[in-house]
Amino acid sequence: MRNYFIFCCIFFIAIACDKKDDLNNQENKIVSQIIAKNPNSVCELVVIKQINGSNLFNRLNFKRDTSNKVLSMDYFDSTTNTIDIKTDFYYIGDTIKINANSWMLKNPQTNNIVKYFVKEKISDTAWDDIVYEYDYDLSGKLTRKLIYYNQITSPDYITNYSYDGNNLVKSELLAGNGVTKIMQTDYQYDLSIRIKPWIYLYSDAFENYKLIQGFSFGKKAMNPVKQITTKVYDANNGNLMDTWLTSYKGYIVSSDQYVLQVTTEGDNQQGIGLFLGTIRFEYSCK
Repeated sequence: MRNYFIFCCIFFIAIACDKKDDLNNQENKIVSQIIAKNPNSVCELVVIKQINGSNLFNRLNFKRDTSNKVLSMDYFDSTTNTIDIKTDFYYIGDTIKINANSWMLKNPQTNNIVKYFVKEKISDTAWDDIVYEYDYDLSGKLTRKLIYYNQITSPDYITNYSYDGNNLVKSELLAGNGVTKIMQTDYQYDLSIRIKPWIYLYSDAFENYKLIQGFSFGKKAMNPVKQITTKVYDANNGNLMDTWLTSYKGYIVSSDQYVLQVTTEGDNQQGIGLFLGTIRFEYSCK
């Protein structure tokens, strides 16, 4: 069986954050504010950045046009002090061209991405053609992802997603037989706080962890996540191989319910694409 967990996809490797980071320092404190000056505005994420006091570690930035359509994306890496990734997006009807080897297809009614194609180099002379298909329910929530390698007609992998309201509460990554479990993620939320749509929490988004926060892949949680637990299994015998446990705390939320800051502790959830430590968020409202 092809091992889906190609850990070279480990991304956004977190630089250890100083636990003494003083978030009460007035120079760096985020003051509660109104993000959407017009209550009818639609606000979308444009910046996700890892900070420690006044120091910027890493930053993921989306450039949007006047209709909030994503035009480009770049990723700043503090270890090299350079923009390591720069991607421009081109739209041809409902197709979004990413580069010569990858594209996405959106549903014109919902704008949800329904297909993602990537040509992945596996050796100097060989490539895998991989198609990801995304299924949504009538309310727009992502319910299933199917992964196909090299034009086969049955999926190599299947992920099923379960919800409580709009909150994703469980995802299960299975082998193509729909039975053999490879990974399961469980989510806990703070139901006392209501937030505007924030980020996607799909722990299996290895294929597009940098892109996913800029495009539409279904409904987002309406409450802030408190804890994410992911268990990775040996597909050959079902034994537990690893557990990733991550807590989310110290939320700062604007007065109109947009998440401005959170601190994450524990393990890197390798399919979500957030940095560890203190993370800040910026929005563009149209």
